[in-house]
Amino acid sequence: MTKLRTHYDNLKVARDAPDFVIRAAYKTLSQKYHPDKNPDDARAARVMSLINQSYDVLSDPERRREHDAWIAREEAKLKAQAQPQSPPIPPQWQQPEPSLPPSPASKHWLSTLLLLPVRLLAALFEFAPRLTVLGLLLGGIWLWNAVTPDRPPPPGPKPYQAAAPVTPSPAPAPAKPAHIRPATAPNGSAWPTRADYVRGYPISNREGRSEVTVDNTQNDADVFVKLVSLEGETAYPVRQFYIPSGAKFTMNKVDAGQYDLRYLDLATGKLSRSESFEIEERRTATGIEYSSMTMTLYKVRDGNFHTYALAADEF
Repeated sequence: MTKLRTHYDNLKVARDAPDFVIRAAYKTLSQKYHPDKNPDDARAARVMSLINQSYDVLSDPERRREHDAWIAREEAKLKAQAQPQSPPIPPQWQQPEPSLPPSPASKHWLSTLLLLPVRLLAALFEFAPRLTVLGLLLGGIWLWNAVTPDRPPPPGPKPYQAAAPVTPSPAPAPAKPAHIRPATAPNGSAWPTRADYVRGYPISNREGRSEVTVDNTQNDADVFVKLVSLEGETAYPVRQFYIPSGAKFTMNKVDAGQYDLRYLDLATGKLSRSESFEIEERRTATGIEYSSMTMTLYKVRDGNFHTYALAADEF
């Protein structure tokens, strides 16, 4: 099915993203594609124009509702077009049953009836001079045999009929195996004994001054977490770490930019991701202002971020 391009896609945010996420995404993209930073770059100018149009729509509640309704209509059309149409069912044709030829028994009856008068006259002319009791008896036996067709054999045991074959029931589908907690990290390294980076993975984006704390104190399962950079055309992990249940982990010296968190629940195997967030740093007259934020790994009312299901190839 053809993918529908929306204003949410232009700003790289989820369709249920709150207003502050939309503003942050617009600010990040406009800083990246602003004409002042990309002189004589026609592509950057076109992207900046799309970003402005998308932000104008999504920052206005009424226009955003109209855009959401348009998305629902267009996706319903695309789904209807993608459904295959059933071929017409041809009319049923029934072959006439062939007529059966007359059986040999019916032919024998017919010939016997036609020849009966001739045989009777011949018998009378042959035996008339010598009619005796014995002759009549023998003649009667001969005539009975002449007019009686071949008799069927005496009744015997009924013909054997094999029982209809029993179609075996299909074997039940094997049960889905229960999730088994991985003994090591995906790269083969042992899990740390406390909240820490997993050995063997590079630690990138470490030239900044900001810090991000991931809070797993309200979760009863250990997690394997990735800090993923959303800068550029593709997303990629820059920090990979382990947090046991009931613990926290703080990443220091994180570069400014747009990120999200992607994590694996080691108890259930469930994959999740957070909504995107922005880390900002700016130089002021008194120094450098930087971000310090805490992300909590569970859903709570009025929590600081939402979680979404994640496919295995996006982890």
